[in-house]
Amino acid sequence: MTVFTGNFLSTSQLGRGIVEICLDRKNEAVNKLDPLVIAELARMLTPLAQDGNLRGVLVTSAKDAFLAGADIQALWTLLGGSRKAQIAFCADADRVLTQLEDLPVPVVCAINGYALGGGLETALCADYRVLAADGQVGFPEVGFGILPGAGGTVRAPRLTNAATALHWIVGARTFKADAALKAGMVDAVAEPTRLRATALDWLQQAIDDRLDWKTRRELRKGVFASDEAAFATARSDAQKSVHHYPARLAVVDLLQRCAPLSRDAALPLEAEIFSTLAQTPTAKAMVGIFLANQQLKKRNKELASRARPAKRTAILGAGIMGGGIAYTTAVKGMQVLLKDIAQSALDLGVSEARKLLAKQVEGGRLTPSEAEAIQSAITPTLEFQGFDTVDIVVEAVVENLKVKQEVLARVESLARPDTVLVSNTSSLPIAEIAAELRRPENVAGMHFFNPVHVMQLVEVVRSAKTSDATIATTVAYALAMGRTPLVVKDCPGFLVNRVLGAYFTAFALLIRDGANFMQIERVMESWGWPMGPAYLFDVAGLDTIDKALRILAAAYPGVMATDFRTVIQILAEEKRYGQKSGAGFFRYEADPKGKPRRSGDPSIAGLIARAQPTGARAFADDDILDRMMLAMTLEAGRCLDEQIAESAIDIDASMRLGTGFPAHHGGPLWYADSLGLAEVLNRCARYRSLGGLYAPGHGLRQLADRNRTFYGANLP
Repeated sequence: MTVFTGNFLSTSQLGRGIVEICLDRKNEAVNKLDPLVIAELARMLTPLAQDGNLRGVLVTSAKDAFLAGADIQALWTLLGGSRKAQIAFCADADRVLTQLEDLPVPVVCAINGYALGGGLETALCADYRVLAADGQVGFPEVGFGILPGAGGTVRAPRLTNAATALHWIVGARTFKADAALKAGMVDAVAEPTRLRATALDWLQQAIDDRLDWKTRRELRKGVFASDEAAFATARSDAQKSVHHYPARLAVVDLLQRCAPLSRDAALPLEAEIFSTLAQTPTAKAMVGIFLANQQLKKRNKELASRARPAKRTAILGAGIMGGGIAYTTAVKGMQVLLKDIAQSALDLGVSEARKLLAKQVEGGRLTPSEAEAIQSAITPTLEFQGFDTVDIVVEAVVENLKVKQEVLARVESLARPDTVLVSNTSSLPIAEIAAELRRPENVAGMHFFNPVHVMQLVEVVRSAKTSDATIATTVAYALAMGRTPLVVKDCPGFLVNRVLGAYFTAFALLIRDGANFMQIERVMESWGWPMGPAYLFDVAGLDTIDKALRILAAAYPGVMATDFRTVIQILAEEKRYGQKSGAGFFRYEADPKGKPRRSGDPSIAGLIARAQPTGARAFADDDILDRMMLAMTLEAGRCLDEQIAESAIDIDASMRLGTGFPAHHGGPLWYADSLGLAEVLNRCARYRSLGGLYAPGHGLRQLADRNRTFYGANLP
């Protein structure tokens, strides 16, 4: 019996005719599936299939996880290739994995850690799968804008059924062991220490014909029962987002087409649809975003590695925001002092944390005792006692420069010389907040987005005097909270609010010029935004938006200053603040659960008319989209010119995480690249008369002149 040793896998003899195939990608932490692995697997399987002494095969992994799926960098390269190359890739993988599935002996797979995408597709080629109790499996491909291209759509419904396969593949979720067993994707679950022994037991049962693996295998090669109800439901759901996410509907159609076909007839169809999806802008954006996020994570991890761990935290200012920060800190195992000057505010902050913990218990994510332990990690106080022991202080008091300076000066006098002080300001310059402190190098901004426990982004703001050590500690703290920190330079609005300010100003200009706000809502939601700008104003509060835009207009007069009364100002003056006042662009009433329910409001027409000096007029949808998105894109480009953030990757990540920017469009700078920067300049020229909001920055012009892009060589 031949023993094989390669760069990605090896075989060993276990006796009694059993061979173990062990996945072990050399010099890397995880196993990934790529053309090199496929080729090596083919070289190993050919002689193995011809071995007359072979009685069974066990497939295992030497890594902490079985097989992570496709190598994303290799997938990125594949997406840039031709349809012919993409189909050939799928065909090669199908040929080799089918060879594994068709070995003349039973095959059992022991899945440790996780098997995702191509990892699960590989495991499905085994006759039986045993999953570790702490393991996870799933098909994430639709989340990348593609579909499982190595037999996943073919094998999953033949192993389980149409409804289950649709649920798993279209949903792009990861499932834990108990759910995988219930679905039939795995045959047994074992404790990690018993995984190998359990898998070997299943293999021996198959070898001894106590399991009818031959009949089971033949069924997997044939057709599967169509489920018209399941297909109809899945199709209806997929059609809602087909314009932006075509992979969902493509999977439904493919499975329905392939139900009456054999395995071997279905595999080429899967490859064909895979290649169709691989050519879409959505696939390129989603895979590109993943790679960009990996770079951001790597950079943050490197920054945090140089930090002093923040084991004990103090929050200044309770309330809703302070309570949310305290909860998000404590739930990750850190001790928190929650300080305020008023007992009522302190009670509100503690109550907010308790409410969020109660939701975790209600959802089954925490036990009551776990929730109580987390709550006990938050120590409410009206005094400064204990501030000499904390590693980082988060100031979340009222948005007033003098108040923030006074509070932080008091804390600085009590805290250790190395304690980091961060301000949760959304608009005040960090340099001014730190101006009166003895150690301004210890001060940074930490701009959380509301609600804190939901929003992933945290802007970490560096002033000219902020030290590298302070930034590293703040980044490490944000990571410890489970958030995505993004380091930005100190400036009015920082990054996200500054770029949003341009988007909001574009809205105000459109209304002034006669546009219908409901048409703007429809256009932007159809483009992919989770809500239109008017609804966003109502949720955020028109008084808050008005104040922010006045600050931005003063800071960037050539871009965001307006010489007319905007609709935002008019509504704020009328105290129509949105949800919190019961009326804004829309009217709001509480539903039975106490949540605001939106409805139309006829009285808004008269108020909008006051913001339209020349009256209403019709706009093409494309004109509205261009005016809204060009404003945002151009401001993002100016921020890159000024190095407010380090790269296009950082700017786009901040907009996705902080504003809900549609992921399938990548981000404002990815979107500009997808249009072509020369085309962006052409579109800007149409709106030159509208002022500096539509004036391209020098960086964009230079890139366009050189036929380059914002992302350039930032992705592999």
